[in-house]
Amino acid sequence: MMPHSGHTEESPNMNFASADRFSRQTRYAPFGVKGQKALESAHLMVMGAGALGSHLAEQLVRMGVGKLTIVDMDIVEISNLHRQALYDEADALEMRPKVYALADKLRQINSEVEIQPLYQEITPTNIERMLTDIAPDMLLDGMDHFAIRFLFNEVCHKLGLPWVYGAAVGGKGTVYAIDYTGPCLRCLMSEAPETAESCAINGVIPPVILQVVSYQIAEVMRYLAGTGFSGKLLTVEPFNMKQQSMDVSRMKNPDCPVCGGQAAYELLGVAEPKWVEGSCGDTYVFRFKPQHFDNADLFPGHILKVNPYVKLLDIDGRSATLFKDGRMNVHGIEDAETAEALYQQLLKAMK
Repeated sequence: MMPHSGHTEESPNMNFASADRFSRQTRYAPFGVKGQKALESAHLMVMGAGALGSHLAEQLVRMGVGKLTIVDMDIVEISNLHRQALYDEADALEMRPKVYALADKLRQINSEVEIQPLYQEITPTNIERMLTDIAPDMLLDGMDHFAIRFLFNEVCHKLGLPWVYGAAVGGKGTVYAIDYTGPCLRCLMSEAPETAESCAINGVIPPVILQVVSYQIAEVMRYLAGTGFSGKLLTVEPFNMKQQSMDVSRMKNPDCPVCGGQAAYELLGVAEPKWVEGSCGDTYVFRFKPQHFDNADLFPGHILKVNPYVKLLDIDGRSATLFKDGRMNVHGIEDAETAEALYQQLLKAMK
């Protein structure tokens, strides 16, 4: 029998199938067999299963990560398909939770990876417990709104957990890997940067997503191979053929409220999110009690589609998605005043 071309003498301790499967990345000397073994032993956690998160998850599973936990609270929609990995039209038609749809596809790519999908919201009151219980080796940011990155920054510092920040909106993306030997995210950004703008308003193009994910994965590879994070803040603009890399290793702020002398952790453990909260563009998040999911027929309007996880409603011409945990995403709301009035109208209907 002819030997498989992927088998090499440099990987005597790896099983033959693994050596063959991952030979192209282990032959790259800076990563090598050492990095591959570390990857196969690692438990990584991807926060978000949207554009960044789905591509991060796919790449990590293809590369042979040992265990992958994916956290997301959303469903697949048709507007996701142009930029998010692995989802298809059937997933959107069925309104499948992203974490379950993604996990199914990932298991078909690499059945050796242990994949743990978590269909739940990330909040200031549950994130520390979540990370403590799951105990990942590293957190990867795949979220699509900026404020939660400051929360990641606090909890990861408190738990001593390395993490890789990534953001993409419009034509621009940003990447920065943090292990707290250098500046944290709050040292560099006291408030949200340009890439905190909403992709629902500003759009986002796939090349930005792919570039950001590529650099996030490269930082993971560096860390696992023993080289360590780069210490660089990277900004990419593929449409304009621009890229900027800045060494920020000396920009640590001694008075930083997170990684300075006295960590305040201002966001951790604060009250649960508001009952009415602005999201992306003209979308608002309403919060009801979980039992309202079973009584959705009491809401004014029409229930258009139902599955075990969500109910799609038409309320006064606005599209609304009601989740099993009581969250409702309502689209087409002009301003906060209109949102509050509609919320009170819906709440009254449930009494």
